[in-house]
Amino acid sequence: MKAIFALVFTVFAAANLGAQGHRRVVAGSGTADVTLDASDPFSLSIARARLGLDSEAAPPTPPPGNPIPVSQLRIPSKAMKEFERSQKAFQSGDIPTSAEHLQKALQVYPDFLQAHNALGLRYVQLGEFQKALTEHQLALSLDPRNPQTHEDLALVLLSLNRAPEAETEARQALELSPQSVCARYVLGRALIAQRRATAEAIEMLRQSENAFPNASLVLAQIHFSAGRTEQTIAELRQYLRAPEDRDNKQKAECWIAQLSQQSLPAGCPADVTRPAFR
Repeated sequence: MKAIFALVFTVFAAANLGAQGHRRVVAGSGTADVTLDASDPFSLSIARARLGLDSEAAPPTPPPGNPIPVSQLRIPSKAMKEFERSQKAFQSGDIPTSAEHLQKALQVYPDFLQAHNALGLRYVQLGEFQKALTEHQLALSLDPRNPQTHEDLALVLLSLNRAPEAETEARQALELSPQSVCARYVLGRALIAQRRATAEAIEMLRQSENAFPNASLVLAQIHFSAGRTEQTIAELRQYLRAPEDRDNKQKAECWIAQLSQQSLPAGCPADVTRPAFR
């Protein structure tokens, strides 16, 4: 797994993961409620970045003090070949076939931790969150001290509206890997999902927004709720500086124009106050 996740929250042509709807969040000390969409932690881009480990021929080097379990040093070549086929299918955009190869790898070697985690992420992409939960729980049973598994489990729990449990897993991931940007972002979103836009939640989002552009959208809405127009615009511009195209780009541009009292760009609705970002 890459030392620093190049994670950017773009909603690709993955399954529609916005079924959670919007949450009402109480933001910090004395600010108004904020309407936030918590769907973005489960976008396809997370899986793409996280699955850098898929391209490895062997399990990745673990953090200091967290040795690879012996079971992961005994992966049969047949299971590894299925794992590699899964990666090829994934790179071509064929998520169902990628999942099938991972299932075959696990039939050969049920203790294949990487395959469980990768299959869990495939299920996330397919919108099958209960199956994803099972895979990450199985991975955790193989290695309770794997920070990636705790992060993945936190993501799935959040998608299942189990924010307190997601918070616990994100904190565990941070304990095991204190520099994890992903864990910081997920912790911030888990706190927000519990109506706790606390100083800690805001700091977690701020520390992760360079890697997770949608953190800037969350911070923008928190600032807007508190009546801080300049900070709202600054966060929206921070979001737009991210290089990747994303579905929320036009909404952010429209909102900036309205907050700045400028002419709305073509395609903007008449009123874009507090748009619902995906």
